[in-house]
Amino acid sequence: MNFMFDTTAINEIVKKGVDPSRFSKEHQYFITPVQYSEILCTAESAMQQKLLKGFAVIKELSPAHVVHLHSAPFGHFPFGHGPFGGGDGKYYDEILRRLSECPGNRSKRGDGFDTLIIETCKMEMMTLVTNDGAAQKVCSDMEVDWLNLRDFLAQMERTGPFM
Repeated sequence: MNFMFDTTAINEIVKKGVDPSRFSKEHQYFITPVQYSEILCTAESAMQQKLLKGFAVIKELSPAHVVHLHSAPFGHFPFGHGPFGGGDGKYYDEILRRLSECPGNRSKRGDGFDTLIIETCKMEMMTLVTNDGAAQKVCSDMEVDWLNLRDFLAQMERTGPFM
């Protein structure tokens, strides 16, 4: 199975002190430049540093991969940390619309970050690990597999082996 972590999952992993080395080696784990960009937007410096450490740990999972994005909207990446140019954006507009219409969406920076992550999961057939209710709803609507972090960790306990 292929798993993508969004920033809400990385945040919970850091807050709860989850050891990613316990994740099953039977699966592959992915991140994108989007999560890094979201972390850089974190206003609280101490929390940003913790998230950056968590991001680095997840990025170093074996095997962990940084995956190609299919869209590249302007303003979502610091220079050098995102794709350059366009992308096919096959699902971007629809996902963005659904997120913006989702009741209870609490996104403070707009929905472009979440849209890119969900679109990548759809295009690459990955399971999104997220605690974001709006993202979970849109994933369900768009036929993208998702798990909250609690269920993901429970699955890791069942599938082993651990490092």
